[in-house]
Amino acid sequence: MLLHNAGISNSRISWFMGRHLDTVQRAIFRIEKNIFDDLKRNGRPPLFTREMQLKTIGFYCQNKPLPGCSRWTLTWATNHLNKNLNIIGRPISRSTIHRFLESNVLRPHKSRYFLNITDPDFFQKMEHIIGIYAKPPKYLFLFDECTGIQALSRCAPDSFRNDNSRNRESHYSRNGTTNLIAFMNHGTGEIFGRCTSRHDTEKFIEVFLEHVQSQTKDEPLHYICDNYSTHYTEKLCEKVAELCNSTCPRLKSGKDRRKWLQSEDKRIVIHFLPFHGSWLNMIEIWFGIMKQKTLDNGWFENGDALIDQIMDFISTWNDLYLHPFEWTYTGEGLQATALRRFNRLLKSECEQIDCSFLKSQLLLMKNIGLLYRSEIPDGDWLDLVTLISEKSDFIQNIILKTTKPKVKIWTQKAYDELTEFIKAA
Repeated sequence: MLLHNAGISNSRISWFMGRHLDTVQRAIFRIEKNIFDDLKRNGRPPLFTREMQLKTIGFYCQNKPLPGCSRWTLTWATNHLNKNLNIIGRPISRSTIHRFLESNVLRPHKSRYFLNITDPDFFQKMEHIIGIYAKPPKYLFLFDECTGIQALSRCAPDSFRNDNSRNRESHYSRNGTTNLIAFMNHGTGEIFGRCTSRHDTEKFIEVFLEHVQSQTKDEPLHYICDNYSTHYTEKLCEKVAELCNSTCPRLKSGKDRRKWLQSEDKRIVIHFLPFHGSWLNMIEIWFGIMKQKTLDNGWFENGDALIDQIMDFISTWNDLYLHPFEWTYTGEGLQATALRRFNRLLKSECEQIDCSFLKSQLLLMKNIGLLYRSEIPDGDWLDLVTLISEKSDFIQNIILKTTKPKVKIWTQKAYDELTEFIKAA
């Protein structure tokens, strides 16, 4: 109407708004006549009231399915509802259930994996790693293992359809496995890799020593890795001390060994990612490229052929496609996301919450409140404070049900610490 009052022709308005000319003319006419409401019309009353719709959605999304089934399908839910008319009050079709779900943007049949943050010190460790990426030392390497890579061969070669898409034989043979231990130079993207038949402590130390000895002996070497047990064994600490011409202290726990390996008072420093934080390791990007370029479309008659192709790809990468990766993720907003996710779990009162998981979440919430309160919206923090009080019986019930005495004690202590922190804050 603004365009019309400005003297723009209806045809130009139609083109600009992306609407049919009749629609434009009808709208202008109705506005000029002050006709804003639809005309009253006769029609069949709805078969399903709002209450029936909500009952249908609640049944499909919240009810446990039939014995032996993990979720409903539209067809099976339709059959069950039509056999049990007392649930919503009348027969229903498959398309009607689908329409109710779609109108509320619900897709319970779709799922994807994600990883909850379970390390109470996750954000401090994440900031440490991101800080290293932002201001990397001169010699920084990222390493990890890609284990159990299968040498697969198809029983028939690929063929092509009429639309030039590829047909792939689904039947395959397993011809052995290998493990890849790889190191990536942060500054250049160069890959150092070795395929091994096993990935135990001795084999890892052997490959680690080979990589260290291939580097300069006068500069500090920094490594980033995850918390896989072979990355902080006593034998590795002894070898690192030997390479640094220092004495390895007696370290009983894994926590103490990781702390010593990460200390910067020696030439070789190993920085550890947060637990369940392997996605912060940039070498995972390269592993994804290798999988796409080498493994997904490979045909390996035996384990040696698989190893040869992996090593050839490493050479191809280093010779032709070598480049460093740029890290831009800062972690902004992740603290609030973790808190809101925990709030949703408390609201749902899900009986499947594991006590060990609950303990880590309670400690994580305390650390978020202690160190990152300014980054949490007030509404989200108030929700947590309210839920910790209102869901006290639910939390205590999870603690009481666990059969592990130590976990029970640790979880109760974590809950007490969080409640005391909230009261003090």
